[in-house]
Amino acid sequence: MPKSNFLLVDLNEAKTKKLAETITSDTSRKILNHLAEKEDSEANISNVLGLPISTVHYHLQKLQEAGLVIVEEFHYSSRGREINHYKLANKYIIIAPLHVSGL
Repeated sequence: MPKSNFLLVDLNEAKTKKLAETITSDTSRKILNHLAEKEDSEANISNVLGLPISTVHYHLQKLQEAGLVIVEEFHYSSRGREINHYKLANKYIIIAPLHVSGL
């Protein structure tokens, strides 16, 4: 499996705390589970999960910062606004101490 499919984080990094906060959120996990089925837009995720669009937007931003969700495609709405299509980044998360050999 290519190295890019792994998200390796050190236990002492601030990034690890942010990642842990993101994946322990019920809302973020609902969004991840939804995106495991298909890529989707903020508005569709909001409708399907019954969440406010502002909540979906916030959690998608956090999931992107954590490297768990990416945007590869978009389309334009009838008003000319760019609509992103979110999908899973397809990464395995490995949290390890600073000095680990063999990974």
